[in-house]
Amino acid sequence: MIQEASPALTLSSETSTNLGLASNPPLAFACLVVLVGPPGSGKSTWVSRNGRGAVHVSQDGLIDAITPEGFEHTYRPIYRAAEDAVARAALETGFTVLVDRTNRTREHRKRWLRIAEEAGCPAVAVVMTASAPVCRVRNRMREARRRLSESRMERMLAAHEAVCRDEGFAAIFESEHTTLREIITVLRSMRKETSDEHRNETRR
Repeated sequence: MIQEASPALTLSSETSTNLGLASNPPLAFACLVVLVGPPGSGKSTWVSRNGRGAVHVSQDGLIDAITPEGFEHTYRPIYRAAEDAVARAALETGFTVLVDRTNRTREHRKRWLRIAEEAGCPAVAVVMTASAPVCRVRNRMREARRRLSESRMERMLAAHEAVCRDEGFAAIFESEHTTLREIITVLRSMRKETSDEHRNETRR
């Protein structure tokens, strides 16, 4: 069952302004958008262009918040727990969630599908299509604390597993040009079709 946020959570731009809040009202549609792609493929850029009104679960952002000096293997369980907690809380409250991490294997993505299922929300995958050479160049251009070593970058590229339809995603979008608004429109349409089919079945 696809959930929508409570009306009480949805503030108009005018109301937000009057309350002195940032004009960033939630999209009021609970779904999990899983970005898939190696470092440098454009995931964070996609979020910056489409993230208005959604909750951003960023692995890099949480690492910065938990260990400001940078990534530490000792804290990996804490990073993971923080990501899961933010995603669950946002979905249960009715928000759209964007997961900004490589999600490079089927096993990595299974984690997010499970969280979406527990919340009764659809999950979709947005696959970045930047080529490996482009990702390598972008990685070399990153600031030192964000840049991966050449060997680690190659391991990340080699570990990538294509997203398959049998994984359980409600939809897979293989283009970084797909917008979040378009994704939500597709999900609303799918929900309506499911509702109509159920209504027709009960009438028989």
